[in-house]
Amino acid sequence: MTVFVFAVAIVALFAVVLTVNAVRLRPTPVSDPLPESQAMGSDEAVERFREMLRSATVWGAGNPEADHSAFDEFVPKLRRLYPRVFASMDLEMIDGYGISLLWKGSDRALAPVVLMAHHDVVEADPHGWSHDPFAADIADGKIYARGAVDTKCIWAGLLEAAEQLLSEGYVPPRDIYFFSSNTEEDGGDTAPRMVEYLKGIGRVPYLVLDEGGAVIDNPPLGVSGQFAVVGVAEKGIFNARVTTSSAGGHAATPSLEDAAAKLVAGLDGLQQNPPASRLSDPVAAMLKELAARGGFGLRLVFGNLWLFRPLVVRIMQRDPETAAMVRTTYALTQLEGSKAHNVISKQAKATVNVRVDPGETVDDAFSRIKQRFDEDTAYELFEVSEPSPVSPFEDDPAFDYLRRVIHAVYPEAGIAPYVQTSCSDARHFARACPRTYRFAGILFKGDQRTRIHGQDENLDVDAFKRGVGFYIEFIRHLDKLGK
Repeated sequence: MTVFVFAVAIVALFAVVLTVNAVRLRPTPVSDPLPESQAMGSDEAVERFREMLRSATVWGAGNPEADHSAFDEFVPKLRRLYPRVFASMDLEMIDGYGISLLWKGSDRALAPVVLMAHHDVVEADPHGWSHDPFAADIADGKIYARGAVDTKCIWAGLLEAAEQLLSEGYVPPRDIYFFSSNTEEDGGDTAPRMVEYLKGIGRVPYLVLDEGGAVIDNPPLGVSGQFAVVGVAEKGIFNARVTTSSAGGHAATPSLEDAAAKLVAGLDGLQQNPPASRLSDPVAAMLKELAARGGFGLRLVFGNLWLFRPLVVRIMQRDPETAAMVRTTYALTQLEGSKAHNVISKQAKATVNVRVDPGETVDDAFSRIKQRFDEDTAYELFEVSEPSPVSPFEDDPAFDYLRRVIHAVYPEAGIAPYVQTSCSDARHFARACPRTYRFAGILFKGDQRTRIHGQDENLDVDAFKRGVGFYIEFIRHLDKLGK
């Protein structure tokens, strides 16, 4: 009986600990909050944004005959739309078409901040769109255009904020670089050259803010309300072109040693044996912030990750979107075999697109591919980029400042770090600037995020106006940023 009572007491104590931790799990408060903001872009700002969207700035790196006339006309258009900006700031063209605007601050000894976007967009076939992708039509309160979300909204928001603050006579406390790349979508050299330019003149940024996260209205885990997710790291990337070889021959005498058979077997083994999953610190912090705004069940689990971490990882593995947050992923994107239906080819080829978890390296991820194939297999890696370092997000003045600005403009939104599974130009800046964050201060609704690079890309007019307000407040309060 004594043992039974003791066991019951232990179980009860265990339950109390779990419950107390769940009850204690609350959203992280914003320390020293800024005044709630009512700053908004105007109707005229929307019209300037639409003019920007009508420029079909598709770089087309793989096309030697690509038409770059839209890029030739882009800066002259910006000069007309934002006269104060171009009259007050120093313009430097990076790699020909990249745009760098320097707004000199009152204390130039302080490290600058870089606020960035990209003005190139992916191609848009008008077939399947309900509106011409470069007409920037407004329908049902939304602007339909390629680049409306990715990412001319950010570039327009930055220039609108600067134009308004200049009209008020505002002088920033430190230098601000507004930078926009013309080759982000093609993985070009413009952003790396901007980084080298800044390093060369001794202007390594204190903080960089690029695209990536945003304010969203359909957070995961069934949590309701708006949530601001700030990318503090991004996965690495590479493409592996895999070529298997064999003697080839007639399809009447197949073998498991045929090139195509070996390729299929190796790829199947790669897909069926994914790497181990891990819950990184940024992902764990994101899940806790989400759970803090959820029901008791969520708070019970995520308030006690010391116990439930393995269960959480297993749950996240079940969905492709959340699985990508906890491990390196391997996506089969291209296949090539015999050109005839009755011939066994001497070679078979595949391309695997790999997104590397920040806890690993490109070599780690590549080694798993090589384990699945024989010594006669050839490999070619291209578009290789290591995972970015993780920018600080706990008790850091830069991240805290970003939280304060978000809270001022979106006071009801939760705020959390996350690991970005796609790539951005921020990865180049993160090598030089430890405080590199990926966040657009604009509400992107669920269906709008899924239309990036797809048909009917669109953004709410009101969301753009509020986004202008975010960038106004971000710049206006820079005196409260750390040194």
